[in-house]
Amino acid sequence: MKVNTGKGLAAFWAVMTLGSTHARSGDCDRSCLEALISDYLTALVAHDPSSLPTTPDVKYVENNQVLPLGTGEWLVAGSTGKYRHTFSDPESGQVGTITTITENGVGTIYIVRLQLDDDGRRISEIETQITRDADGAALYEKMGEPESVWLQAVTPEQRIPRATLISQTNKYYSGMERNDPNGNYSFFDTDCNRLEDAVQTTNIDTGDPYGHSNDTVFESLGCEAQFQTGFLGFVTKIRERRFPVVDEERQAVLAITTLDHNGTVRELPSANGTSQPIPAYFDVPRTLQAAEAFRLRGQGKLWRIEMTLTEVPYGMSSPFHEGAPVDVGGEGTEKTIDGPCGRACLEKELDRVLDALLAHHPATLPLAEGVRYSENGQFIPLGDGLWETLGDVAVPGVNDYAARFADPSTGTAAYWGLTREQTTPGVLALRIKVDRGQITEIEAIDVRAESTGARGGTMTLLRPPLPIEWEGNSLGKLDPAFQQNKTAGRMYRFSTNKLMHKYFDGMQRHSGRRVPFAPGCTRRDNGARGNLTCAAQMEGWGVAPNGLYRDTTVVRDRRVLVADAERGVVLAVAMVDGPAARELAPVPETERVPSTFMVPQLIKVGNGTIERVEGMVKWMPFGYTSAWGLEGRS
Repeated sequence: MKVNTGKGLAAFWAVMTLGSTHARSGDCDRSCLEALISDYLTALVAHDPSSLPTTPDVKYVENNQVLPLGTGEWLVAGSTGKYRHTFSDPESGQVGTITTITENGVGTIYIVRLQLDDDGRRISEIETQITRDADGAALYEKMGEPESVWLQAVTPEQRIPRATLISQTNKYYSGMERNDPNGNYSFFDTDCNRLEDAVQTTNIDTGDPYGHSNDTVFESLGCEAQFQTGFLGFVTKIRERRFPVVDEERQAVLAITTLDHNGTVRELPSANGTSQPIPAYFDVPRTLQAAEAFRLRGQGKLWRIEMTLTEVPYGMSSPFHEGAPVDVGGEGTEKTIDGPCGRACLEKELDRVLDALLAHHPATLPLAEGVRYSENGQFIPLGDGLWETLGDVAVPGVNDYAARFADPSTGTAAYWGLTREQTTPGVLALRIKVDRGQITEIEAIDVRAESTGARGGTMTLLRPPLPIEWEGNSLGKLDPAFQQNKTAGRMYRFSTNKLMHKYFDGMQRHSGRRVPFAPGCTRRDNGARGNLTCAAQMEGWGVAPNGLYRDTTVVRDRRVLVADAERGVVLAVAMVDGPAARELAPVPETERVPSTFMVPQLIKVGNGTIERVEGMVKWMPFGYTSAWGLEGRS
């Protein structure tokens, strides 16, 4: 349906058509930009992007995922809140706001940045961050409006230059990255205060622990004193620092950055001079996308900070990444594999990769120049991620939940089994590819335990619960069928592509009627198995205790990682979308927001039918696509 664009959009177009000068320059001043934000939010809750003046190729991004405009949040946004903190930058033609909306009736913090095209007439970029913190949204609504100091205009002669606003803001990130207690933090104003999801986290003595930690003193300190503790050193890298909206009139900057926590920092210094073990949440590599506003005064001192963040897959780059392309190829070694690499050779090289991961030393491997490594669908440098945190791996033939698979015809081998990073267990699906005597590809999918323990446990930040969570409890023994050869001394051949096509189509249709399941086929997801057969589960996803959500739609980016013909096993992965668009209430918590599920799974095949399925389910932001899948589209 069309919405009444009202005075806001009319004001926008009025500015565009005031005269030939404005029409040529495309000037859009503060009132014009603020009206555009208002109209955007009106269109969002009306589920009608067609009412907006957008370029034909407008780029729409939601929590780092590029989506078609009108999908994702456009299907579930319910109403706008009263809190709205807007930053206007007429010089760059950009505007951003920190505000609140509801998703299927539940409050959330919503950040949106709009970029106008070169003519200043149409929206060419829409970047959004959704921080699903209902408590934070409620606090914002209670505040009603930003602190008055944010909204005060500064006379031109008293303003800090644009370049200085940016450079001083950047010092905040340089100081936080591997936070050195001996650093120079004089860029903070003595009266600096910071809000995190509407909660004041400086100069306030509540006695509450800060974040995931047990430190009850940190929040009582000022901005500079907090940095001088070195407490924030668990932030190991802050990259893709962007300062897209510089509000010179109000001396404010809206910055968007990517924070990496690589899992190697094992202790936090406390404000009282002691140290404490790192919280379990930081056992494993994490990446957080942060939107932060800064108000400066005086000689460029940071006076007020307002921030919110959300978690994205580790190592993920922003679709608005600036600068040189991310290098996804690693350096090779002079080591090579002697002779042809059959099953025994592939399994040996697979074990060598696992050993190298445990030793945190990839250079011991026969690596091809340009070797690529991915973790949960993201290309990252070889040596990063699991290479720094993996501490234990279940051994096939020794441990109950571990197996190897190989396909000599494609030079691929795979591992499936239990792992441990620091104190956090996981299930690892690992694929390697060998070509011409060297390893050319290493792909890791690690489904880590999501527990709700002390200080937030290991739960992925601000995601909805799954129908069945794996909290690290025992998975028992991997079904022996996955490790048995089909016929002694004879290879078993099967049409992998045709069979997987039918299987994934059945998942998408929520119907097992055309899927060749064996009569006694059983399935487990995240270690849970119901009393239904594979076909019956597929008919009623969400009804079976270990099924996916009942409102999932597309099963895409379907990939066979390894097809082991001798054992009749396929290791496959797919992305399953749950858009969560609902017309009726109430909406279950697990289905309230758009989600994508990365589902690695072992599939046992016998006589052309599927006999067993062992799957793990990993939550991802809606629209997530593996870098391997994106590569296949190019």
